[in-house]
Amino acid sequence: MTTKKVTPVAASPKPLIALLGRVLFSAIIAAPFLLGAYYVTEIPGAQLWAPIALLAIGGVLGVIGLYMSFMAAFPIPSLVADEETLIVRHPTMKPAYARIMMSLPFFLGSSYLFLFSTLPYVYSFLILLVGMFLFFKGAMRYWANLHVTYAVTNRRVINMYRFLWLRTTEIPVTRIISISEARSFFELMTGRGSVVVASGIGARQTIRIEDIGDPGPVGEVLRGLLPHN
Repeated sequence: MTTKKVTPVAASPKPLIALLGRVLFSAIIAAPFLLGAYYVTEIPGAQLWAPIALLAIGGVLGVIGLYMSFMAAFPIPSLVADEETLIVRHPTMKPAYARIMMSLPFFLGSSYLFLFSTLPYVYSFLILLVGMFLFFKGAMRYWANLHVTYAVTNRRVINMYRFLWLRTTEIPVTRIISISEARSFFELMTGRGSVVVASGIGARQTIRIEDIGDPGPVGEVLRGLLPHN
């Protein structure tokens, strides 16, 4: 069997710099709710539940963000004798950033209706719910991606998730029966996509290397591992 070796992605920044970046982003996620709680208290006649709810949301996001940031550590697969790592990837953060950015117009619209409109508060509240849904989806996606590693060795394809527990899915390269790449229109525009490796039918027989930047080299490495007649 012949293999095609591809240089792994560049190493992450120094641990302290990476940690500060994660903490800063987590603080940015929590800051709008904390600032909103303070701002609402300055509005005459504001309901007491509004700043309390915003403060609670911001506090929970801040605690979760700090915890996830300090606990974030891309898992590294343990190799056996004569096993060589060919490529390592982590999910791109672009989908998480996109969801967070998409939530901003809803937050601004909700704030405008709440502060400068005579419409019932239910309208601003419903718009706020949509914004919070997108915002939380993006934040949770960001934090979850900090704990995911995809690796291809000369023996295995590995998907690892480690946070409070370790979950590893592996497919021996000798059992691979299909390799496919999937990219939506927006993924093509942003240079990302997914590679699907299957050794049979069923979730346990499939590994999806999802939302990675430039998935082409990953597919080439996997095809180079397939036996040649």
